[in-house]
Amino acid sequence: MKSRLTLIPVAAGVLLAATSIGWALPPLTHSFRGVVDAIDCPSQTITLKPKNGAAPLTFVWNNSTRFSRKGGCAKCSLDSGQDVRVSYRRELGQNVLREVSSKGGSAVCGVACK
Repeated sequence: MKSRLTLIPVAAGVLLAATSIGWALPPLTHSFRGVVDAIDCPSQTITLKPKNGAAPLTFVWNNSTRFSRKGGCAKCSLDSGQDVRVSYRRELGQNVLREVSSKGGSAVCGVACK
């Protein structure tokens, strides 16, 4: 009788431990440096070419993406050929931008993402 009573908490503990392992972790954040190849505002995508000549990567931005420009305005004022550093997460098969940072340029915002 006692062995049956101790078996119930052990089985419940094993079940609880097995379900906590299945919880999803947030996606990892990666960084990437490259040159702006193309910007598609209607689909909210940016294509960046790595400096080593590898294949270009396409990134998607959303409302939570932060755009910052050192030496200029802090809006999405990117131009083709501009060096940028991005932080992104791989979500649902897409590279989703978290932050886009560039250096230099004019203090006037561009019209690339309006």
